Amino acid sequence: MRLLILLVFSIIIAACGGGGDDSSPKPTISIESPTSEPTYSTTASSVIIGGRISGASFVHIFNTTAGSSAEGYVNYISPGIGTWFADPLGLVPGDNLITATADQYGDGSNTAVDSILIIRPLLPYTLITNAANSASASNYWTDMHSFNASHSIAIFEDGTGTSTTGNVLSEDAGATVTFSWSTLGPDAIQINNCPTCSFQQITRISGSLVEEQFLGQVETVNGDGEVALHAFFLNSGVL
Repeated sequence: MRLLILLVFSIIIAACGGGGDDSSPKPTISIESPTSEPTYSTTASSVIIGGRISGASFVHIFNTTAGSSAEGYVNYISPGIGTWFADPLGLVPGDNLITATADQYGDGSNTAVDSILIIRPLLPYTLITNAANSASASNYWTDMHSFNASHSIAIFEDGTGTSTTGNVLSEDAGATVTFSWSTLGPDAIQINNCPTCSFQQITRISGSLVEEQFLGQVETVNGDGEVALHAFFLNSGVL
């Protein structure tokens, strides 16, 4: 009799959900872009990531290194199955561990996680120097977002450089002058002792000489600047 009572009690618990609620299947998520590999290397400060998802309407992105977060966009291509993408803002020099969480209801009660390690150079500014010094220079950068896309700069490893003069945001490029520079941080440089140089600071640097382009936030004559990144493209010759 005691065995029969225990058996009946176990059946009642299972019927009432004591054995777990299977009404909400576990969501799935995968990172497949820019790669399905566990690591990815880039000189960029921002990379779009994405992949496949099922059983969830929300994707939360978190950069555990930088402490930054973002929300992904989900696009369903068939019932319950779709794709997603997101921009994990704020990639820092070095290792960036990015986690992508598929969240069925948006409340964290039913989730799945995938991750990728995105690696940036520790000193991005070193990737845009044009040569060891002015004597060995054979190329320079032109700011394609400057006024009339005419302002240019060359940066040398010995701490010197050449630049056009005048305000990047409102004037044609003037005469070329020489300057010295120093670092403000891993991805930022400061132009010294040259108040007429088109560029006073270039920050948030990403890109490289090998890629023949880089992005940077500029400060120009009189301290003028803007939040938008400017695109610099490589030109052959000596500035």
